Amino acid sequence: MSGSVEQYIPIDIKDVKLLDWLVDRTIVNRLWNEECTELRNLIKQVLSEECPLEDIRGEVVEPIFYPASLRILEALEQSPFGSKNMIGQYTHQYTATWSRIVKLFEHDGTFLADCAKNITQNVKYDVPLYKKQIARATQVKQDSLKKQADCSNNIAKYEQKYRERCAEIGIVGDHVKAELAGLVLDIPDMMVEISRDIGRIQPAISYYQSFVRFLLANPELEVCPLLTHFVKYGNTPVSQWENPTTPMESSDSESSVEVIDPIETQDKNGCVFVTTDTQEHVETDPEVPSQPLPPETKSSDIDFGIDTIDFGTDIDFGEETADFGDIDFGDETELQIDLLEAGEEKKNESLLDHTATRNQIVDELYELAAFLSARSEEMGRNTESILSEIPDCPPEIQTAQVEGITKMLALVDGPLNRLTCDRMRHLLLLKNSEKYLDRLSDNLQGQLRLSDKMQDTISELKDRVAEAERTYEEVEPKLRRAVAVTKELKGCVEQHLSTRYKGRPVRIMGDINTL
Repeated sequence: MSGSVEQYIPIDIKDVKLLDWLVDRTIVNRLWNEECTELRNLIKQVLSEECPLEDIRGEVVEPIFYPASLRILEALEQSPFGSKNMIGQYTHQYTATWSRIVKLFEHDGTFLADCAKNITQNVKYDVPLYKKQIARATQVKQDSLKKQADCSNNIAKYEQKYRERCAEIGIVGDHVKAELAGLVLDIPDMMVEISRDIGRIQPAISYYQSFVRFLLANPELEVCPLLTHFVKYGNTPVSQWENPTTPMESSDSESSVEVIDPIETQDKNGCVFVTTDTQEHVETDPEVPSQPLPPETKSSDIDFGIDTIDFGTDIDFGEETADFGDIDFGDETELQIDLLEAGEEKKNESLLDHTATRNQIVDELYELAAFLSARSEEMGRNTESILSEIPDCPPEIQTAQVEGITKMLALVDGPLNRLTCDRMRHLLLLKNSEKYLDRLSDNLQGQLRLSDKMQDTISELKDRVAEAERTYEEVEPKLRRAVAVTKELKGCVEQHLSTRYKGRPVRIMGDINTL
């Protein structure tokens, strides 16, 4: 009874301990590896030969295990190559070699040790390696595809930002540097339009001036002086703003004539020198026509007596003992000429072209806009009646309405926005600096360089996707074959051990069952 019960008790063997289990129970020889060496050399030799039977050529590939060798020998025996002679030997050498391989596998259970070794190798090393390579390739492919989508979105954003910045500046963007250089030609027309807009804000200036003078009780107080001058005279040169009493047409005429009378002096050596100790300035009245100088006062007719100077023959010029001291050789005079030229250039600039006066105009426009905005908000809360009750309040303050203040504010905001917009800022910087042209062009094209960089990144990601796909195509068949071979070897070992132990079920346990 106990024997029949024992027959149904399974034998469980750990997959990675299978070889040790077989050796410990003397099912296989401890020197199985030496016999296996001869076996593998013989298999390598037969694989180098061409298989005569076409049907089994797919089986005759490495690695060759015991189950595959049995199938190959069986197919050869059923073919014309399986004929034997009268003493039972195969007449074809190829079939005889495979018969020898099968006998070496079966000798002392060598095939069990070989199967156990390959099961351990596949379960512990090969199959996990293949799975890891496939998982890595799949992950790389997914990440690369995701990054490609992100790069494509970034390219669209960079190009959109580039187009928006070009539109803000006022260029198309096909030839950035040339188009930026051509924008400077639009500045005069823009300044004319801004001048026309500033000329319409006279009511706002008058209202602000009346309001401030009334509150501060100072009828002589000036507010927004440069805007007042601009509205009255237009975009005049800076010189007329700095000297308002000088008419523009007389700005280039001479206002004084300097008459120099030469005086002759003689030193102890008898040398005659010409000096100018006295200077007279003749002021001219612009309303009275200028009178021509007498002929005797013209510089071309002045006799300095140079031809009558007698230097003598024994003059000691003191070349060896001369001490020049702190003599000025004219460097400061040259600098003074440059400064005078720069000052003249500044005076010839218009109020909107000159940086200092343009900034002052912007400041006064901001001041006027802030006042009008605050005043509009106050009048919206019905507080204007307080001023109307004050005696001597100017009529233009009493009769002002919210709608009128709003219109004044809109007229002030027009030129203010045009002077402070990004396009005007870029244009003025382009006009005054060639380096800014290069810097702005490089900044704009930086968006396109980022887009090109993303294109290069997409190309690299495509290469990575292709490499991952090649890795998957190479490793995936190896994984399928390793799993199939492992399961086949497992069944072969379980069947043989079950027969050896009188039909008791044998189960190889472990990770082999999760492949």
